[in-house]
Amino acid sequence: MLFMESHHQQINMCKISEVTLKDLSRINELENQLNLNKTKLNFFNQTLSNENFKFIKLVLEKQIIGFLQFSLNKSDCDIISIGVIQKFQKMGHGKLLVEHLKSLNLRNIFVEVSTNNINAIMFYYSLNFLKIGLRKNYYKKQKSDAILLKLENVN
Repeated sequence: MLFMESHHQQINMCKISEVTLKDLSRINELENQLNLNKTKLNFFNQTLSNENFKFIKLVLEKQIIGFLQFSLNKSDCDIISIGVIQKFQKMGHGKLLVEHLKSLNLRNIFVEVSTNNINAIMFYYSLNFLKIGLRKNYYKKQKSDAILLKLENVN
């Protein structure tokens, strides 16, 4: 019970804000730890001026512990990349990032995940995402398919 209480306090202490240029090296470290594609500086700079692209961070006690990159239009959103430091995974931090998306009055949230990434698939299913398609041989390096997932009627 004590663990659960401290866990909920920790979630409540997290802050979500936009990623800034000075955060990028820490985000890149996190992406490396999680074996995700690194966000390149010129791509990041391009997205800063694009109002349809957002990059947010999850901060706990002045440390970036997670991030979420997404693109959006009037009613829909595509998750591009999401990550939480391993020691904070499976504690609700990733859900907190997705809940932020849900608060943006969207109709749908989409994401594609490698069929090899069972943890990510289970994460999205736990948040009520539904499988809507499959892209064969989408991830060439991993030699895997991509599952297309959608969370409907978010608002």
